[in-house]
Amino acid sequence: MSAISAMAAFSGGLADLIEQVLPNVVAIRGDQGADSWTAGSGFVLDDARHVVTNNHVVDQQEGFAWTAAIHGYPTQPIRILGRDPLTDLAVVELSEPHESALALRDRPVRLGEFVLAMGNPLGDYPESVSVGIVSGLSRQLQAAQHERPLQRLIQTDAAVNPGNSGGPLVDLDGAVVGVNTMIRDDAQGMAFAVPAATVARVVPQLIAEGWVVFDSPFQPGDVLISLAAQEIDGHAALFDLLGGALIGKETPVEVVRDGKRVTFDVVPGRLAEGK
Repeated sequence: MSAISAMAAFSGGLADLIEQVLPNVVAIRGDQGADSWTAGSGFVLDDARHVVTNNHVVDQQEGFAWTAAIHGYPTQPIRILGRDPLTDLAVVELSEPHESALALRDRPVRLGEFVLAMGNPLGDYPESVSVGIVSGLSRQLQAAQHERPLQRLIQTDAAVNPGNSGGPLVDLDGAVVGVNTMIRDDAQGMAFAVPAATVARVVPQLIAEGWVVFDSPFQPGDVLISLAAQEIDGHAALFDLLGGALIGKETPVEVVRDGKRVTFDVVPGRLAEGK
C-alpha cells in the first residue's frame, strides 16, 4: 500500500470513528437569566441516562437551568446527580432515554497513543473534534478551581479549549480513556484529562450517593504509612482508598508521629456537599 493510500485509509477510519462516537457526546449549558450562562461538555455513560462531566462545569447550581444537546437529538433538560470537587468529576441525568453510550477503557493508555478530544469548545462550537497523542502520563496539576492537585492525569496535545471540559478523550476504538478537564494557560499544546480508572472508581459513588467520602482527623506533622491495611506511597494512593466503601466504618491507620509509629482507628465521613 502506498503512503497516500495508507493515509486515505487512516482518514476514512478516523471519520468512521467520529461518526460512531459523536452521538454520545453532550454539550452542557447552564442559563441564569438572559446574560448569564456557562457551558461545558460530557458523554453518555450508560443506558440509564447518566452523563459524565467535570465538577467545575456544573458547580454553579443556584438559579441555573441546565440543558443538554446531543448530535441528532433535541435539546433536553438535565439534572445534577452528584459532584466530586476532589477529582473534578460530576454526573448529570438526561431527561430522555438514549440509545447508545461510550465504554470506559479498562486498561491504561500508553505514551504516544493516538487520541481524540471531543466536545463543545467555548460553548459555541458543539460537535468539535481534535486529534493528538498521549504526551504524558501520571501528571499532577493544581488549578484555581480545584481544592487539591488532581492526580494521575493524562497529558495530551489534542487541542482542548474552555468548554471542552467534561468531554471524552477517546482511543482509536472509541473507548473513553479520560475526561478532558484542564489546560495550562501558560503553555501551548498541553491539555490534561482525568483517567478512565478514576472515572470508574468515582462515578458509581456519585450515582449512588451524590458525593464521595473524604475526612482526615490527623495531627499536624503526621506522616501516613497505611490506611485500611494498605500501604500509602503517595497522595494518589490515599485518594484511591478514600471511597464510599469506608464511609462510617472504623478503619485502621498507621502514621509516623514524632519519630514513632502510631496506630489508631478513624471513621471516614462524607465530604460536605459543595466543598
